[in-house]
Amino acid sequence: MGIKIQVSGVGCTSSPGSQHIGKSFKELLVEASYEAIEDANISPSMIDGASFSYAGEGEIGHGGIVPTLVDALGLAPLEAYINCGNCASAHMAFLQGCEMIESGRYHNVLVAGFDKLTDILPFENYMLMSTDSLYDYNLGFSHIDAFLLQQEYIRKYKIEPAILKESLIKFATLMDRYGLKNTIASNYGSLPLPEEYLEKLPFFGNAMSAGEGASAVILSSLSDEIEVDEKNNKKRDTIIVAGRGYTNTSHYIPHRYNKKLLHSKTDMVPTQIGMFDGYPLELAIKKAYNEANITAEQLNIIELYDQGLNTFISLEAAGICSKGKAPDFIINGGGSINSKIAINTDGGNIARGHAAGGASLYQIIEIVKQLQNRSSGEQISNRKYGLSTVIGGAYATTAAVILENKEN
Repeated sequence: MGIKIQVSGVGCTSSPGSQHIGKSFKELLVEASYEAIEDANISPSMIDGASFSYAGEGEIGHGGIVPTLVDALGLAPLEAYINCGNCASAHMAFLQGCEMIESGRYHNVLVAGFDKLTDILPFENYMLMSTDSLYDYNLGFSHIDAFLLQQEYIRKYKIEPAILKESLIKFATLMDRYGLKNTIASNYGSLPLPEEYLEKLPFFGNAMSAGEGASAVILSSLSDEIEVDEKNNKKRDTIIVAGRGYTNTSHYIPHRYNKKLLHSKTDMVPTQIGMFDGYPLELAIKKAYNEANITAEQLNIIELYDQGLNTFISLEAAGICSKGKAPDFIINGGGSINSKIAINTDGGNIARGHAAGGASLYQIIEIVKQLQNRSSGEQISNRKYGLSTVIGGAYATTAAVILENKEN
């Protein structure tokens, strides 16, 4: 990368796993965006570009949404763009924001994502039937198919039912614990969930809590950095974007088993083929590692898409543990706040909540706050590198972002 990029401010609405009936999608977006602008200690007039995202799970036109958002923010005229990529939408917007800074034409870019199933996305219920819109549903791909195909992981690696249950319950318990202490999480301040209750839930408690919310970050060129935390009157550690990876393949099941569609420029014969081997995500993460010039062993925190068995597949794609061993990794204490690498310290989609269009940006926000030692919940001790990974449309869209604490 030429121009270094820093995350100079972050902001988000609380309880993204709940419905916010009293606020419109515009109000949620404005709340998160101006929190990020204030956190960056800049004037709104200094924003010279924006990249927005929402999940796209509704039958809504894209033509007028960008100027609507710009008007709501009071930032018109402004160069701004929209990204729709299922649950990976916010990472797509983040990556576009990075490229805007790298172009040299922009100095402070607002990246913001939102989801509002009770007004702007009236067809959100089709999420259970479609990965993108009625277009995908009519062509025969559905979220239900995606969940059923996770059974491939269990069969391929011969995961024993007892091991699967124990690992899922342990991870759900860990996410519940993190969320209880995180002021942003949807379950903040609630009572801990007992194991006998988790046993009755889908995926033993590893199902996301879907809701509404908005998230935002300010990306700035490093030469324009502002590092003063006015509330505490002290210098704040600078967090830079050290590595990025992004890839797309096909949504559709027959295509995903075509070996020609699953290869990299350096590896024309993949070592694993199948929708739930996580290979597309593995490619994106490898790109991020190479750009940041680090390995999985150097990570201190990872924020990933936790829904069903995706936690295990994502950990293995990131090289945190070997193939088929993620359940054992969790059972043996991996991912806890005191382990070598902490996982989803904000509670993840399970406890923090999942407002699809901005959900993955919440992950990036959590890493920034952890690396700057200002967590909204439990705080990690080692604060050098964090990795955020996300999948959209059953690994059809995958992205990875590595953030680095420049001071540590």
